[in-house]
Amino acid sequence: MDKRVIITIGRSFGSGGHVVGELLATALQIPYYNNELINLAAKRGELDKKIMEKFDEKKSNPFLFEGNYSGNQYAPKGEPMEDVLYKLQSEVIKNIAAKSDAVIVGRCADFVLEEEDGYEPKIEVISVFIDAPIDSRIERVKTYFDFDDKQALKFIKKRDKQRKSYYESHTKRKWADKESYGFFFDSSKMPINDIAREVKNIYDNVKKG
Repeated sequence: MDKRVIITIGRSFGSGGHVVGELLATALQIPYYNNELINLAAKRGELDKKIMEKFDEKKSNPFLFEGNYSGNQYAPKGEPMEDVLYKLQSEVIKNIAAKSDAVIVGRCADFVLEEEDGYEPKIEVISVFIDAPIDSRIERVKTYFDFDDKQALKFIKKRDKQRKSYYESHTKRKWADKESYGFFFDSSKMPINDIAREVKNIYDNVKKG
């Protein structure tokens, strides 16, 4: 049986990482998962998706947190909602990888899948991170939101801080560090379409190898 290949995409906010993921999924005709992971996790735990959304990709605070007291056996009771969502999303990610190739954005998917052994067929993880200088990201964020430069910078710093603490608390690796990922791209130096094309070539080679 052919090996399973999962492309995981980490991204700094405003770098265009999710766009790269969408382009890849379309080009490769494989499933794409980003915010859909919240819905799938909520369904698995029988929890309210709207409630879970505010805990996505956030680190729990051991001294001040909202505990979970609902859901089914897959949603641990009494634990911080952030941790409950992480566990549910990790289980969803593993289930996805067991079924088909896919592109998965964020949620520590690179770490979650690298931890797993014994898959049949074997799972190969292509770990990608998309970054860009802050000025480039400010301009990109301004095209999505009605922000001025100051507002965009503040929003980027907030989201980057959340992603950094979330990733590092679960993986013990440095977020946005080249050493933490298999492939690292700067979307200010390489167009989004070219990054997607390059990752597709990597995927094709891994699939053949």
